[in-house]
Amino acid sequence: MSLMGNREFRAIAVAETLSVVGDQLSRVALALLVFERTRSAGLSGLTYALTYLPTVAGGFLLSPLADRRPRREVSITIDAVRAAIVLAMAVPGAPFGALCCLVAVSSFLSGPYTAARLALLRDVLPHEQYGAGMAVRQSLSQGGQLVGFCVGGFIATAFDPAICLVVDGLTFGAAALVVRLFVRSRPPVATASAAGSAASTFGFIWRSPARRAILLSTVTGVFLTAPKALAAPLVFELGLGGGWAGLFMASEGLFSVVALAVFARYVTPDRYARIFPVACLAPCVPLLPVFTASDPLLIILAFGFSGALWAVLTVVAASSFVDLLPGDQRGRGMGIAGSMNATAQGVGAFLAGVAADRFGAGRSISLLGLAGILFALLPAFLWRSAPVADGQLNGVQVSTTRSRTDS
Repeated sequence: MSLMGNREFRAIAVAETLSVVGDQLSRVALALLVFERTRSAGLSGLTYALTYLPTVAGGFLLSPLADRRPRREVSITIDAVRAAIVLAMAVPGAPFGALCCLVAVSSFLSGPYTAARLALLRDVLPHEQYGAGMAVRQSLSQGGQLVGFCVGGFIATAFDPAICLVVDGLTFGAAALVVRLFVRSRPPVATASAAGSAASTFGFIWRSPARRAILLSTVTGVFLTAPKALAAPLVFELGLGGGWAGLFMASEGLFSVVALAVFARYVTPDRYARIFPVACLAPCVPLLPVFTASDPLLIILAFGFSGALWAVLTVVAASSFVDLLPGDQRGRGMGIAGSMNATAQGVGAFLAGVAADRFGAGRSISLLGLAGILFALLPAFLWRSAPVADGQLNGVQVSTTRSRTDS
């Protein structure tokens, strides 16, 4: 069966795209709502950070649900709960404290949601299609972000930011319905008594050089978030019109969609083990010359290539990681990795802002790119020293035998 001929995969892809679009709508709306009410850029930034940072706690505390409970039901339930939360945010005159709490709870639930969805994707797709499926998923995610930011900006300025939150709630509800109708239910892969905690899974991951390398690769988001976080300050620094900020931020998604289509067409999963070290180092390289660039088109190229290479790293890392995890720990493991990636982006946005206040936006992006390359040497060399790096990832064989030999 072809990838797009798989009804369950199509349903998961549609549901995730709806969720991604909704997430960006809410981020635009919250940033504007909080600034309108408080006139504080700092509080607006704090609210934006809350859409990322609690994810890691949710991933560690609740990702075991993705193994102990049916993954389809976990996904549906979380989408339904988040729909209710987002609609509650849209209530006129909601206190700022309550708004922050609702944002944090929604972000907290993103951890187990990611765990269930990524593990469910592996249940739906055979090993030989998982890499291509991840590439399609990442492309749709990038496209969803573009649509969400553009539509969110239009709705928020033409009508009211709260309408974005209402639309976001509807996208979560629609995503839950799509999965409910078109993805079949599967039993949990581990019983409550047999399944361990997220802490035990983290220890299991950390004891293996190969799994530890992939987990560390998710932290590169700290450095690769700088282009988006500093797009507006960079535009101001270069004396450009405000419209360039949107183009800078959109370049990552536009380049990623093209790059992932080419990658999925010409790079097969059996090559992922060989290219992982290069994939770790490559995304930060295009950021190095940003501090010397004054032509906005060159900056778009730098941001675009960096984002595209980051998307490729995500596909390679996730596809390799899922095959290095036994089935009864797959949900927890993917939840931990996804949560660390989201939290790294939140931390990275904050650090980029601090650095820009001192060094300027352009220099900060280049400095963070250099720091990212130096950090990426760690997972790259760790992977090269791991036994699995000498062979090829081949699905069940790797995930069962390596889990005994690496740990």
